[in-house]
Amino acid sequence: MTLKDQILTRYKAADEFLEPKRVLWTEYENLFHNTLSDDITVTTKSQVFDPKLSTYVLERSYRVMAQLMQGKVKAISKNDEAASELMNMILEKYVLPNANAQFDFLTKTRLIDTYSNIYGNFFAMVDWDVRPDGYIGPDIWLINIRDVFPQVGAMSLEDSEYVIVRSWRPLSYFENLSKRDSFKNVSKVVDVLKNRSGDKESRDAKQMSDRETTQTSQTASAKGKGYYEVLSMFEKDRWSDYVPSAKEFIRDTEPPEGQGGELPVVNKFSIPLIDDFMAMGDFERGKSMQYLLNSSWNLYLDAVKISIFPPVLLNKDNVASMSSIKYGPAAKWLVRNQINNVAQTLQLSPQGVQTFNNVYQLANSSIQHQFGTSDTSIAQGEDITQGKTPQALKMQQSRQNARDMTDRFYMEQFLTKVMRKFVNLLSKKQSKAIQLRLFKDEIETLSNQYPEIQDMYDEKTGKLTIDKKTTGSILYDYELVPGSTYAIDEQEQQKNLGMFLQVLTQSPTILQMLDKEGKRVNFSELLTRMGNKAGIQGWDKI
Repeated sequence: MTLKDQILTRYKAADEFLEPKRVLWTEYENLFHNTLSDDITVTTKSQVFDPKLSTYVLERSYRVMAQLMQGKVKAISKNDEAASELMNMILEKYVLPNANAQFDFLTKTRLIDTYSNIYGNFFAMVDWDVRPDGYIGPDIWLINIRDVFPQVGAMSLEDSEYVIVRSWRPLSYFENLSKRDSFKNVSKVVDVLKNRSGDKESRDAKQMSDRETTQTSQTASAKGKGYYEVLSMFEKDRWSDYVPSAKEFIRDTEPPEGQGGELPVVNKFSIPLIDDFMAMGDFERGKSMQYLLNSSWNLYLDAVKISIFPPVLLNKDNVASMSSIKYGPAAKWLVRNQINNVAQTLQLSPQGVQTFNNVYQLANSSIQHQFGTSDTSIAQGEDITQGKTPQALKMQQSRQNARDMTDRFYMEQFLTKVMRKFVNLLSKKQSKAIQLRLFKDEIETLSNQYPEIQDMYDEKTGKLTIDKKTTGSILYDYELVPGSTYAIDEQEQQKNLGMFLQVLTQSPTILQMLDKEGKRVNFSELLTRMGNKAGIQGWDKI
């Protein structure tokens, strides 16, 4: 089988596998975007959406990814501890502030967590970037869920031999590839695309979300304009890029340095499943109750409107002129015979309307159970687990923390993979020295442990110059601090800092032990953090 047949066969198999998934994704997206789409609410006159499900997902993602993670780069060899420390500084002061393709790094991680809980799984690409603004280093790109085509039959990316990613590129992208050595057939592809309009504008509805459909013009772009489809097949020992419009490959090569032996795509689960590559998310679990909330609201509001403006029964024989029947204040009707026998309002049973509060609270309680949360608006009579005593609220908080910790675990797995790829890409592909601006006390702290770092620092400019030979050609691992991304509990952190200060002041031998290890405690920094919200973030400054 030729490479062209292989990539198209695999792409088609994955496309057919994902066909039923796309219908569900559209349903979940509508719930997230507060779009009414279920069979009941679309027929009601009151078009109200109660965004409980999306609110809880957003709140969780902001709790779980409240801030950037903390962690340590560790060289596999113990002889490279200084290189590990330098790589930590490169990550903190050079890579993370500049790894802002699409969005800044923290925003990207929040989006990844949010969308994984919508779809069940979400994907990102980690690769090397060379930008016009001067940044040269690793970065991460979010991949639209509809542009990922997994290996059919695989259980996860770790279980996969390949993954296909679809991207959309303008003509200028292909024209610029002629300057890069690893690409081929570029001039042929450019000549063909110049005479074709973009592929993205002609996509069918199944390849787009409903929100994108309403915002995207389906008018064909002019020749040489728009965005063209590129299918990239990533294997552990081979990367291939195919342009269907031109029927040509523009790349077929071994993975670049730092990417060999593994796929460049990483994913973040919500709830992994053993029989579904795409896993399961909170929207799949909670959609029926979200529909119930919306239906309850809209049916109730329609019923309220009918109770305020009930149907009127007219005695046609006693109405002199039907055209005179107008609804409104001080309206005058032309009638005959018995005036009291002309019209009367229809008497409706209020029983259905009276059940609204109970139905709404039960549905709301069910969704809160899913997220292990509580807004204390659920009456204990409706749900015995929703007590309002301090002990009950503490138990509810514990349940929420358990749910958040599970999501945080999968997020930390994702971040650990990304950081490990970042540092090993830097180790293999860094082509020139990286300069970092550091304060003098930071250099003093580092040079106590690693005296050789002092030679790299220029006191006049405050810059530390790190050559490739110092950190390159070393295999690194990354150890993330558990819970470091989570929202700060200020009260708990102040308590911990107070206990830390107490231990230090009551045990002088601890300070002596730290001094022998080349470390010292910055008491002014510690006291400052006890008086503000900085807490233990950047604990190494203490």
